[in-house]
Amino acid sequence: MKKKIISNTYLRDVEKYQIKIFLDEEDYYVSVKKLISVREKFIIKQNITVMDNGYYIFEVIPKNENYAMRLFLDENKNPLEYYFDITKNNGLYENTKIPCYDDLYLDITYMNNEINILDEDELIEAYKSNDITKEDLDLVYKIKDKLINEIKSNTNKLMNIDYNKYLNNY
Repeated sequence: MKKKIISNTYLRDVEKYQIKIFLDEEDYYVSVKKLISVREKFIIKQNITVMDNGYYIFEVIPKNENYAMRLFLDENKNPLEYYFDITKNNGLYENTKIPCYDDLYLDITYMNNEINILDEDELIEAYKSNDITKEDLDLVYKIKDKLINEIKSNTNKLMNIDYNKYLNNY
């Protein structure tokens, strides 16, 4: 299980970015990253760029759930892709008080009305190597099913947050 800290995870090809972190929401933590300079565009299937100069990443970590959500936005703040990490131990990193979580390997993406499940092979390998417990594995599948149902029914509370209220300062 890997601890992911909201300020520096999945930004490998990003050379420079601005980040704003909002800790005062009742049920969740929020960060907004504006990508200033990327070494290389990040392009996903259907030839859609989700990370480039001037793009944004809106991320929410709920305090009492077992997942985190990222929304990738283009330079005009148009949504591109939702990305969910299934997690454990959402909270604040002890030393820095920056939001973080333990990643439970399985990810879900949603774009253009298509849901994809990613990294199930990593999840199974983590279980076989005793990196996660049977309880963790069961939790992952329970959360996966819950998220898929919420995405399909448009009832996921994080997807329904008005991200523009956080992006207005950029």
